[in-house]
Amino acid sequence: MYEREVLLMKKIFTNVLLVGFLVFISAILYGHSVQASDSFTYASANGWWSTPSGYDVNNVGSRMVSGDFNGDGKADVATFYDYGNGASRIHVFTSTGSSFDYSSNGWWSTPSGYTASRIAAVVAGDFNGDGKDDIAAIYDYGGGQTRIHVFISTGKSFSYTDSNGWWSTPSGYTASRITGALAGDFNGDGKDDIATMYDYGNSETRIHVFTSTGSSFNYSGPSGWWSSTGYDSNRVKGRIVAGDFNGDGKTDIAAMYDYGNTASRIHVFTSTGSSFNYSGPNGWWSTPSGYDANKVTGRLVAGDFNGDKKADIAAMYDYGNTASRIHVFTSTGSSFSYTNSNGWWGVSSGYDANRVTGRVVAGDFNGDGSADIAAFYDYGNTASRIHVFTSNAVPTPNKGAQLVAYARTFIGVPYVWGGTDPSGFDCSGLVMYCYAHFGVNLPHYTGDQVKYGTVVTNLQPGDLLFFGSTSDPYHVAIYSGNGYMIEAPKTGETVHETPIRSYSIAKRIFN
Repeated sequence: MYEREVLLMKKIFTNVLLVGFLVFISAILYGHSVQASDSFTYASANGWWSTPSGYDVNNVGSRMVSGDFNGDGKADVATFYDYGNGASRIHVFTSTGSSFDYSSNGWWSTPSGYTASRIAAVVAGDFNGDGKDDIAAIYDYGGGQTRIHVFISTGKSFSYTDSNGWWSTPSGYTASRITGALAGDFNGDGKDDIATMYDYGNSETRIHVFTSTGSSFNYSGPSGWWSSTGYDSNRVKGRIVAGDFNGDGKTDIAAMYDYGNTASRIHVFTSTGSSFNYSGPNGWWSTPSGYDANKVTGRLVAGDFNGDKKADIAAMYDYGNTASRIHVFTSTGSSFSYTNSNGWWGVSSGYDANRVTGRVVAGDFNGDGSADIAAFYDYGNTASRIHVFTSNAVPTPNKGAQLVAYARTFIGVPYVWGGTDPSGFDCSGLVMYCYAHFGVNLPHYTGDQVKYGTVVTNLQPGDLLFFGSTSDPYHVAIYSGNGYMIEAPKTGETVHETPIRSYSIAKRIFN
């Protein structure tokens, strides 16, 4: 009896080893070792918000965006709802981190005079650089007359004070020729801009950029930041996204191009700050067959899904018969890695991707540092739910936050004029010492330190605040977040953390 049990145990052990070996080999053969972090959690079909009736997503169409509208560090969702006869509202679904709060009154509304169906595109971004995301609508007046209306966030409502818009033209700009509109900080000045991919016909395409001044848009002109006579923008319509794909601090553009017969490529247009460099027709990712770009139209989004500080691309792919998967193309900085056709999430049945087309957005809805996905699902008969797919990626630690934590360890150190070490710091000495700890060598003089980094208006922890002249400031401090800064103030005092004062310029050292 004992020998039979031993033989049985040996057989079971051998089979377990064999199965494990096959799993290991298959992972190698398919080039992907599946990690728990490479996935989305879809907690419940009930979603983060739902209603059994009364919210017709068909009245939203594709006028859905995401952004941090209340400035709390978590992304929210906004929709431009058409009530008919010129009545419109902007509804905002503010994130609590695990659900959305919704007020039917909206953050902006009008009983008449604003026809939402005339909006060619809606985008969200921090256009005035105050740290809260705003909404811009490209409004088609017909006959080539177009305006860009901006709705500025107050944190709890939108202020719309100028129907002339931040940019307008009485003729010559046909909004219906826009195949994609995007928001992002394309020139890297800390304020979000707008880019449009414009179809001139016969495969002539240009990317126009409207750079923000904080209160208006400057139009780069019809030549655009990029142009081509051999690029059919209709082959990327519904599949154009914006994000910082190379991690240089400026927003880029990516487009999934349909070559027909399931051949697809992702083209990238990287920003130089004043133009776009086109990666070429081979793109950052390509396949000669097997990936039908039409199966993701209206469901392609960009965000930092793996938390490495570079934007990636996610596509909700419709396999038919309610089978769906979310594929992720992670950025390496110069290409996209697509290693798992099973996707970061998928079901063989029960999720009809067509019911969210045009209403899929990305943002960090739970505030954990990695981008998530939200999809507004149409259940029919005005029943709707917002489903959220949260990323399980563990974000790469933020250097700015790490620097702030390091600077806090010196709170209480006495101010010493010319001091550059923990026995005593002056203002620029504290900055120099803290940044050196993270491999960044700055000079010991505020007038020289201000020459480094990128000018920003949307402050992030680790940014430097300069006081006095913008060219030769007399003082510098480290922004620590939530309206506070860390500084070595003056003789007789110690390093401390204090509310920020009026400063002349802010610079970002870490991109």
